[in-house]
Amino acid sequence: MSIKNLIFDLGNVILRLDQQATARGFKDLGATSFPNLAQHGNHATIVDYETGKISAEEFRKTVRANIGLPATVSDEQFDQAWNAMLLDFPEGRLELMRTLKEDFGYKVYLLSNTNAIHIEYVDKICLKDYKEDSLHPFFDKVYYSHDIGYRKPSAEAFEVILKDQGLEAGETLFLDDMPENVAAAKACGLQAAQVDAETDLSFLQLRF
Repeated sequence: MSIKNLIFDLGNVILRLDQQATARGFKDLGATSFPNLAQHGNHATIVDYETGKISAEEFRKTVRANIGLPATVSDEQFDQAWNAMLLDFPEGRLELMRTLKEDFGYKVYLLSNTNAIHIEYVDKICLKDYKEDSLHPFFDKVYYSHDIGYRKPSAEAFEVILKDQGLEAGETLFLDDMPENVAAAKACGLQAAQVDAETDLSFLQLRF
């Protein structure tokens, strides 16, 4: 079946990441219990924040307590460390999104497990060299987990897009760097491939 629709992940596919930079940032701020974000209850807190169940204030408060951040660390310093993992866009990556949409006739979507602090940084800092103030113009529609209430690899995250856009799953190609997300997309009937920020995506310009 031919591919008519493309769904891209953001982190480590469209945008380069260095998650250890956030670990270093919090350590530099004096965190006493920070081997990684998956421990000390942080993973559940991140999931709650990235699905819109808690506010940024609640997120900061819980993570602060979990990692032993000094009370003197400001919200601005916290956010700077939290955003340190967000680097830049590979050369030509965003331009390719527009090309696929405008010149090749694909419907192009973004589906990201993310949060309001990160997206504000992406819009203000990562896009500073572009003529846009958000990622929306590069896609037909953008779906952020904290807006839709679901994170990959839950089936509901994919079903939101399919239902909202009236897409046929078999005509849709999903691209993500995490194998569990690729597997979940396939389980929902989508075609899917594992790629990352360094993958040459020019093959998408060969119409399927």
